Amino acid sequence: MLPWTFWQAGGRIRDNSVMEAGFQCAGCGEWNATTVDPSAGGRLSYVEDCQVCCKPNVLRAQYDASADEFFITAELE
Repeated sequence: MLPWTFWQAGGRIRDNSVMEAGFQCAGCGEWNATTVDPSAGGRLSYVEDCQVCCKPNVLRAQYDASADEFFITAELE
């Protein structure tokens, strides 16, 4: 199965360190809210369960500083 992708255009910074973003579950296709910490680096990888079907998604986030947004891919663990 190909990973679902989402890029967060104009993400909002919360608490001066966390950016609100989202991803589409690779299992059920539902959109999920998440947060990404830009101070953790420009490339992140972590597992987050879908808020609807509870399947674990491997999220890979890459920060684009010029656009001030994250590009997130999700695939099932």
